[in-house]
Amino acid sequence: MDPDAALPTRHIDLLTDRLGACLDEGDGPTTARAAVVAVRAGPRSWTAGLARGGAAPPPVTARFLVYSVTKTLTAAALLRLCGRGLIDPDAPLDRWLPDFAAADRITLAQLLAHRAGLRNYGGSPAYHAAVRAGGEPWSEEEFLRHCRAADLFAPPGREFSYSNIGYLLAKRVLERASGLPFAQALERELFGPLALTGWSVPSGRGDLSGLRTGPSPYLGGREGPPADVAALYHPGWVAHGVVAAAAADIAGVLHGLFAGGLLPDALAARMHDSVPVPGTMRGRPWVEPGYGLGLMVERDAQAGPYWGHTGGGPGGSACAYHFPARRPGEEPVTVALLTDGEDNDQAEWMTVEAAEILRG
Repeated sequence: MDPDAALPTRHIDLLTDRLGACLDEGDGPTTARAAVVAVRAGPRSWTAGLARGGAAPPPVTARFLVYSVTKTLTAAALLRLCGRGLIDPDAPLDRWLPDFAAADRITLAQLLAHRAGLRNYGGSPAYHAAVRAGGEPWSEEEFLRHCRAADLFAPPGREFSYSNIGYLLAKRVLERASGLPFAQALERELFGPLALTGWSVPSGRGDLSGLRTGPSPYLGGREGPPADVAALYHPGWVAHGVVAAAAADIAGVLHGLFAGGLLPDALAARMHDSVPVPGTMRGRPWVEPGYGLGLMVERDAQAGPYWGHTGGGPGGSACAYHFPARRPGEEPVTVALLTDGEDNDQAEWMTVEAAEILRG
């Protein structure tokens, strides 16, 4: 990194102290023991490894599973195709999904906004039992069948309902419209133009070797000790695919999308244009949460605005959020924070804390 593009020392000291304190204050089996944070403030950047209790921090190049942050990457790659006229985000998807019975009733925009009337597998006991047993993942068709995907539970566009199955279908659209496998489509549309190489798309158990994961209370279950993610987990249990990446690469993509011109302005604006999400998010920093196209959005004018995504799964949590300039002369800020704990709330609070330091 060019030393002229470094953050001011006072920001680095505050970030190190405050984020380190957040780790030290963590309590319980799901809290993180270590993290890597990457920030972008205008043209400046900074990345650091952090660890609890004076332990050795992870290297800044460590790769973590980013789980549902992958949704933002998928949506952004698809919108790049929309910008070139390859996909109409508001047209029925039967052209791209002829093998999905309800495709003529839903649009890409509805898929990306979780408003397509699709169910999710997050509440399925069968899913969680199979994951914890260390079995082979369901096929795409099995995921769709388990979630009764073709039987929409509500008319498309009527209501928000978070659905990993929707992003399984979005991934299919990306692969078919681009003519490329998922990883190659992400490379061409997002990571390649920014010359970012610290990422991959794990597809098998062996691909988890070398990734940074913590012991997983989720995989261990209620009665057992935390389990070794690399030994038990298969990344195919994330139905829509999962990216593993260094924090700097995730921050780089998000900053490129919203402060670097990687998306045309009109599409970037549409991506973070949101509708309110029903319900409350107790214990999390959200005041008025919304969802755009692959983006979780803070709609409250005082707390935000900001947008990005949180992801979590066995052995890790991931947050990546962009905080646009609020006034003339202020720089846009992007923060990516990846941890080895399963406490998503902790990761979100640390991300917001970092942004407040940078914008304070």
